[in-house]
Amino acid sequence: MPVQPICVVPGPESVDDLVTRIAARDQAAFRRFYRRLVRAVFAQVSASLGSPALAVAVTRAVFVEVWRLAPVSGCRHPDGMAWVSAIAARRAAERLREINGPTPNLHCTYDAHLGHELAVALGAEPPVQLETFSRTATD
Repeated sequence: MPVQPICVVPGPESVDDLVTRIAARDQAAFRRFYRRLVRAVFAQVSASLGSPALAVAVTRAVFVEVWRLAPVSGCRHPDGMAWVSAIAARRAAERLREINGPTPNLHCTYDAHLGHELAVALGAEPPVQLETFSRTATD
């Protein structure tokens, strides 16, 4: 599956700078990173999956993985955009295998868990509502 290029909303900090700050567990940097990249990641994942509803859950998973992995591997990636795009492509491919393969359908509970984990990483309450974004992004 080819990786789709994604466009990023410009900001004062580079994506690489934000990844470095996320690696240091800076929630404010993660919120800026999320706001800057969520539309691009959603578009990439939606194009791969062909379903905005599935793309919402996979987009959540991408950002949760960024939050989890940044302290471990974020600083080793000189191109933060390529890193996030690769995570998105892998997550979309995993979801397609889950849908098409013999694995049990666990996505409802898992997706709810990811939504909660993303909200915690963003420092948001209540959980982030990407479903609203999926409706507006596809209009």
